[in-house]
Amino acid sequence: MSEFKKYIEKNKESWNKRTPVHYSSNFYDLESFKKGETSLKSMELNALGDVNGKSMLHLQCHFGQDTLSWARMGADITGVDLSDQSIDTAKSLSQEINVDAEFINQDVLELDLQKEFDIVFSSYGAIGWLPDLKKWGATVAKHLKKGGTFLLVEFHPFIDLLDETKYDYFYKAKPDQELEIGTYTDGGTDLEHENCWWNHSLSEVFVALESNGLKLQSFEEFDHSPYHLRGMVKKEEGKFVMQGREKQALPYVFSVKATKK
Repeated sequence: MSEFKKYIEKNKESWNKRTPVHYSSNFYDLESFKKGETSLKSMELNALGDVNGKSMLHLQCHFGQDTLSWARMGADITGVDLSDQSIDTAKSLSQEINVDAEFINQDVLELDLQKEFDIVFSSYGAIGWLPDLKKWGATVAKHLKKGGTFLLVEFHPFIDLLDETKYDYFYKAKPDQELEIGTYTDGGTDLEHENCWWNHSLSEVFVALESNGLKLQSFEEFDHSPYHLRGMVKKEEGKFVMQGREKQALPYVFSVKATKK
């Protein structure tokens, strides 16, 4: 992984800068969350169902909002993230709302907790920050109990292809590097940070899991985003699509559910 270390460090710095902005944004709506509202979306809730009493590992958990939402539902959960600022914020949030969860500052590609979980979960804008999906799949397999469930809910790579010539569909070892002003939430208009992004095809996701002993159980594609991202408009409550493409049925999100053989 040494060849990717400089890129990963840039991403860590980027997320350390973003975290305070995200925490105070309307996008993440911490006020409602602290009053008990879940941050989870129907896609992952429907896929996993009742998690009460289940041990759970959340990869790339950011500042822990989804992690703590699962904990409120009764999961015994551990959240992991590359950003130390995100993990520190998650720990503080956990204490503030008095919801127990463990948070660990670690690159998920180097993770080895010497423990297996009933469920491993990751979602929304996660895998593009990872340079090696086969190693990611190994992390999932290493931490999942035999017969346990892995769930990935992720933005569909097709949507990136509509952004003119910005991304290739297939993986390249050298990431797309971008100096970004601002972030995907409101606030932070003067925030300047560099991102390193690897696009991953759907076949690459499947191979990464299957090659590490995970058997695919289901694959779904969704014609909307549950998040109101830049350039999107509201189609109906909780569903957003690209402005100017409201009449096109496009894949915005996909989910992959797998089990350990």
